[in-house]
Amino acid sequence: MKKIFSFIAAVMLSASMMAEMTPIYYEGFSRCYDDEGENYGYTGGNDDQWGGNIATAVVIYQDAPEWAFTYCNAGYQCLKVGTSAKQGSATTPSIACEGEVQISFRVAPWEGDSIFYFSVQGGNVQGQTYFNLKKHQWTTITTTVEDIQSSIKITFSSTNKHRFFLDDVCVRPADPTVGAIRTVEGATVDFGLVGRYYSSQQRTLHVEGANLTGNITASLAEGEPELFQLDRTQLPAEGGELLITMNTGASTDTHGCYLYLRGKDSKTGAQVEKRVTLLVEVAYLDLEGSGTKPDPYTCADVILLAANEGTVWTGTYYWVTGYVLGGVKRYNDTYDGISYTDNLSLVLAGKPDETNENKYVTVQISENARAALNVVDNPELIGQQIKVQGLLLNDKANPLYLGKPGVRDVRTDAQYVRPAKEGQGFEQQQAPETSTKILINGQVFILRGNRIYNLNGVRL
Repeated sequence: MKKIFSFIAAVMLSASMMAEMTPIYYEGFSRCYDDEGENYGYTGGNDDQWGGNIATAVVIYQDAPEWAFTYCNAGYQCLKVGTSAKQGSATTPSIACEGEVQISFRVAPWEGDSIFYFSVQGGNVQGQTYFNLKKHQWTTITTTVEDIQSSIKITFSSTNKHRFFLDDVCVRPADPTVGAIRTVEGATVDFGLVGRYYSSQQRTLHVEGANLTGNITASLAEGEPELFQLDRTQLPAEGGELLITMNTGASTDTHGCYLYLRGKDSKTGAQVEKRVTLLVEVAYLDLEGSGTKPDPYTCADVILLAANEGTVWTGTYYWVTGYVLGGVKRYNDTYDGISYTDNLSLVLAGKPDETNENKYVTVQISENARAALNVVDNPELIGQQIKVQGLLLNDKANPLYLGKPGVRDVRTDAQYVRPAKEGQGFEQQQAPETSTKILINGQVFILRGNRIYNLNGVRL
């Protein structure tokens, strides 16, 4: 049997043959990246950073779960193995396969390091397993593993003080005519982050069969299968679409289960298997309030809830507290700054001098509440702390109002609490004082009672 191993510069299999060889297993660490404006340490490797204060992320998101990590961190959409003082290793989950397979992966050294090796449990590697890597570049390694009985595990290891980055771990049949099952979405169907309350959700899994006979069967096992439902248990040998439904009301400690796709090789009749993880990440939100009138949500709570869609039922009214910054200046019906001439909405924040617009919450005011809460007629509200009761989702489960996390439908005098006078704290305001616009030296001011305010709500 020909022994195959290669660097990028070495001769590899033709592109056409590689395309035909449907992957049995693939891991690309594709979810390891920093969100915009956030820095969790998902740096190094694929962003051409090779040393220093990089790859500090301790949460390693796997496309195909159940890896075993020792002294590993996540880089930018890749894995970093080892530390400056500790030998590290990363081992794949058990990968179901028989006979002979081709494995490939990309690896690159940490700045100043170079040594790397790997091993395979469950089969015999036909080629080199120990490498000196080239500085500041990725190397693609491809080799064949033979004599596999039922499954393999691949371990990637560092030597003492030699760290490396790992990416694109792939296992394919060595023979492109061997039966295989592939899912377009990869090895994980991620339903995303759900909160304490959520509605039913659906995902479509696209299944492709190659060189199979009979049907592909689909079944749920391991974990809590009652959390999910499949629209069918069989697909034709060439594959098809499988609709997966996540039910409402599952326990909050449920994170998912396995979906098994099984078929038979058209030549040998051997069983072919593809395991897909159905993943649900449950949000344990650290909220400051409970949404009740005595213990209202803060603006930070509303923003956190909005970022975790489905955490609050549509139709439920919650109390929220914050400091009034003004109304909403709008452009194409979205937030475009603070307004002091808008009488339909409010902008709240966790402190009266907040300038970070990412910490703003918008409030829709209407009907009976408008006369007491709009800043045109009540400029003294600016800088004051109030409470409002409204919806945190609209009828389409959208948590945004005018483009920001919002509180909707504050419409009656029972749905707000505002300071009636300075120093008196919260008090229900049934009949707000009337305000009058006056002109002094060519400038417009607000006269309320015996007090004069400018249009920014500052008392003169």
